Amino acid sequence: MLDQLEFSFGRYNGGQTAPIGSYLNPRTLAIQQLTADGMLPLDGTWVRVDPSGTQTLATIATNVNAVLGTTYTAASFHLQSNSDLIANPGQASNDA
Repeated sequence: MLDQLEFSFGRYNGGQTAPIGSYLNPRTLAIQQLTADGMLPLDGTWVRVDPSGTQTLATIATNVNAVLGTTYTAASFHLQSNSDLIANPGQASNDA
């Protein structure tokens, strides 16, 4: 799943500066929306699922479903919060 998301949407690591857009963290199904270039939360791997920083969760679900063949809905996702942060995010999604 992660590889398919990365190939389709690109990959950003937590702490990395990213362009405007809506980002999905596949580990937590959290969405971080940036309306200006900014730093992604230290929470592992992110993929930019939409170029708009104000996109609806329903449209994000549609974008992800088109790539993965899944049946996510808006309720499948939530906006990023401090409770999503991981104590040790590691270096990338393929940490041993």
